[in-house]
Amino acid sequence: MATTPAATRRSAPLPRRQRTGLIALAVPDLEEPYFAELTALLVRRADARGVSILIQQTEGDHDREVNIANGIGLPPIDGLIHIPRSLTVGDLTRRTSPGPLVLVGEHIEASPFTHITIDNRAAAYDATAHLAAAGCRRIAYIGPRNTHPSDAADRRYTGYQDALAALGLDPDGALVAQVDSFTSGEGLRAMRTLVGLGVSLDGVVCANDSVAFGVLAALHDAGLRVPANVAVIGIDDVRAARTSVPALTSVAPDNDAIVETALSELERQITTPPGVDLPVRHVIVKATIIPRTSTAR
Repeated sequence: MATTPAATRRSAPLPRRQRTGLIALAVPDLEEPYFAELTALLVRRADARGVSILIQQTEGDHDREVNIANGIGLPPIDGLIHIPRSLTVGDLTRRTSPGPLVLVGEHIEASPFTHITIDNRAAAYDATAHLAAAGCRRIAYIGPRNTHPSDAADRRYTGYQDALAALGLDPDGALVAQVDSFTSGEGLRAMRTLVGLGVSLDGVVCANDSVAFGVLAALHDAGLRVPANVAVIGIDDVRAARTSVPALTSVAPDNDAIVETALSELERQITTPPGVDLPVRHVIVKATIIPRTSTAR
């Protein structure tokens, strides 16, 4: 786990507040397996610390994310862990109810608030390189989100492009399929489109595991065997990756580190005496490829 230097950035001094024992968690979508699993882990770890979590689902809606960052509609809380989709630096610096805040996941450039994430660019780079090492030469990517932009999506797509260039593989635009969201339905639709167009491919990097599950279903429907005909890899390593057919190779974030760091950083802000400037920390948590049947060529 790495922390980027942030010596010149300081969060505003925090006023002393009466502790409530309650923190809020803003999460985009609890129907997305990765967010559901991360939320469950946060709740368990917070409970072990004697803290309760109030869960707020934002659906990635900008106004909803801003309102939660400003404390609108929330009871008194000690702090906020926010997993944003569309927040900007401007939104955060204009908070009308400043207080302890930790950002998780989506990277917000030059954020004046503590932030914890994986290196999304490196995750997709490693996923692409893994397929190349398995013998794939026509590697597709399913996951750019132009209609519903996402920093994580952009960084993962860039990592895929970087890997193709570094490995000397063909950056064929026909191998790239857009999605509106990181869901199984979108993965299914995108893969069916590529198959229907007759695109030649022998590997697929998926922007996340949910997309990959849809890809596996589409390949099965088309009579293409995984991994013999097409190898598939996802990102997030949700529990269902272990029992999908075939079992899905995935890039696994260190969720324990994400959760423990988020809670510790929030506690650091909550307990800091009034008037004391806090260094802003940007923490990069490791992610590791978990090889399974879907890439065992």
